Parts: sequence; structure tokens; C-alpha cells
Amino acid sequence: MSLTPANPWLLHHLQPFLVATGDNAARFDMRPFDVALEPELAFDPLRLASAPFLDRLCALDAAAFGPEGMPMPRWVFLDGGELTGGVVGLAGQAQELPQSWRKALSVPPGYGGPVPVSMYIAIPSAEPGTWIGHNLSSVAARVADSRLRGLGSVTKALALRVFGAEAQVGAAQWDSLALRVHARLGALEVVSAWTPAHDKPWSVTYRAPIDERALLYLARDARGAVDYPAPTLWLRSDDHASMRELQARIEGGEHFRFAGRPERAQDGVQRIPLAAH
Repeated sequence: MSLTPANPWLLHHLQPFLVATGDNAARFDMRPFDVALEPELAFDPLRLASAPFLDRLCALDAAAFGPEGMPMPRWVFLDGGELTGGVVGLAGQAQELPQSWRKALSVPPGYGGPVPVSMYIAIPSAEPGTWIGHNLSSVAARVADSRLRGLGSVTKALALRVFGAEAQVGAAQWDSLALRVHARLGALEVVSAWTPAHDKPWSVTYRAPIDERALLYLARDARGAVDYPAPTLWLRSDDHASMRELQARIEGGEHFRFAGRPERAQDGVQRIPLAAH
């Protein structure tokens, strides 16, 4: 099945890329939703020729997460994604990108190769078919451009199809705008509401089963659909006490899931609809 996102510009002007070892790549779907992953945009992190593109990947991460103090050291890319799973995203040729994008991504003068503008990193878990979402980022976090609408959603949908994921586990801060993307996979199961193992324990760990309808909905394709329950409570992203209380209830045996996508209030606080089940 081909992919028809609400914003067709993305797949008409950008191309998917893959960063993975040759052994990993051999196990992936190289034509997700009938979108070809061309050989010239498949980069083996263990080959010298990949270095210029890997530099640009680090620049994308710095643009997306550097201001928040969470950029990845280069070895984390390797150990936490490229060796264990892979990196999938969308890229454009440097000379075809707007100057504002090149500036945000620190593209050096004279560079004329592909520039990643989005990426999703995932790692296979011990549970067959279940992948751990490690990183979702895009240049859209740093430039205001309507042509990038839906970039993160399309990127994640393509990546999960490339990896052949049947379920996805991830962690994100309750106030992260990325939760609005993740929740497009449906009624995410809340595995933890307060996560002490994280540097930012006000993070939610979630799990989502994946099927064709959910991936299409994630990619903003009109043929996709997901089902949400009616909300029974709303969690404010700045309410750490309620997060801890919710965590205690989970550890006590209760179960919760997302009852829709988070909403951003005028004061900047995110409100997340949840339902007990």
C-alpha cells in the first residue's frame, strides 16, 4: 500500500534515508509503503564514506535537542541505534533546502550532499517484534515552515514500517510536544507515569501495538484510524504530584491508557487525556 500523507510535499521533495549496518539493513523493509529507500541514501556507520552524512545527523540532533541540554554524544548514536537497530528519516539535497533550514542545521559552506531534516531511531527489544523508540526529531523544531507540517509523524510511520515493528515502547516527558505525535498510534498504554530511571523522572513510558490502520493514521493518511476510549481523568504536564500518584496506582495494579492526543493550553501547559481500563 502506498502512503498518501495530508502534506504530500514531504514525500515529493524529500527522500527517506537509512543509517544501519549491512547486517541490520538486510532485515529491513527497504520499500516502506511503496516509498523506495535508494541505495545512495543507505549509510553504513562502519564505513568511512558515511562520515559526512553522520556529521549532518549529529547537527540535526544538536539543532533539535541542544537548546534543551539533551544532545547525544556521537557514541550514543552508534551504540544506541546504528549498531543495535537503525536510523530512518527524510533528507533533502543541501542546495535545494531553504537558507533558514541550512542555517538551523549548521550545513557548512560548500557541502552539496544530502542533509537529514528528520530522524527516528529505534532499538529492537528482547520481545520479538517490539521496538524501543529512542529518538524522534526534526528541523521543524527550529524553523517555522508550513511545508514541514506532519514531518515527525510521516518519519516515524516510515521508520516503524522499515523496522517491521509490531509494537513500540517509548519514553517522553509529559510536557513534550512529541507526545502528540506518539499518541497518533492510538490508546497508548501507560507503563510508567513517573520514571525514576530517567534523568527527567517526569517522563511517561508508553507501549503501543502497531497495525496498518495505526501507521496510516500516524502518517496523517486519510485511510488510517485509531480508537480512543472516553477520558476519565486529565493530567497536567506540570503536576508532578499527580504523576507520582498515578505511578503508585499503576504499581498497585491499575491500568491506564491515553484517551486521545495531548492538548496545549494557552499557558503552555500540556493536558493529557487518560482512561482507566
